[in-house]
Amino acid sequence: MNTLVVYFSKFGNTKMVAETICETLGSAGSGRMKDSDQLTASDFNEIDLVVMGTPTHNMNLPKAVRPVFERLPKKALKRIPVAAFDTSYKMSWWLNQFTAAKRLSRKLRKLGGVRVVPPETFHVTEREGPLYDGEIVRAREWAHTILARLGNDKPG
Repeated sequence: MNTLVVYFSKFGNTKMVAETICETLGSAGSGRMKDSDQLTASDFNEIDLVVMGTPTHNMNLPKAVRPVFERLPKKALKRIPVAAFDTSYKMSWWLNQFTAAKRLSRKLRKLGGVRVVPPETFHVTEREGPLYDGEIVRAREWAHTILARLGNDKPG
């Protein structure tokens, strides 16, 4: 299975989560990371899974990420399984409805992707982090959930 993990990271927290996810998913084939500002439609050639993550900025996608979706052709992810995550500080239940991961998931599906798992948030201690203890372990577990849903999880 060829996996592409796309990320945008301002303070390094999202990149750390992306690296963990890529390493875990790569155990079922190959995993490759790409910074969102370098992403092109050709990056999806020969890809079996796309995972994308960004921080949540002002309860939305970071402004730097929004142009990525404007420059990709419609249906660039036609039938490719997708998953989305974000990093964010802990908010109230109501505010957690407005995360970058939920918006990313919708945008990936609009490009033709098929959602594998619900969007996930990994928490940072303050606005700039670091990640809470245990979040890297959770990222690894989330990646294993993706593999299991795709029928590629290896026991142990």
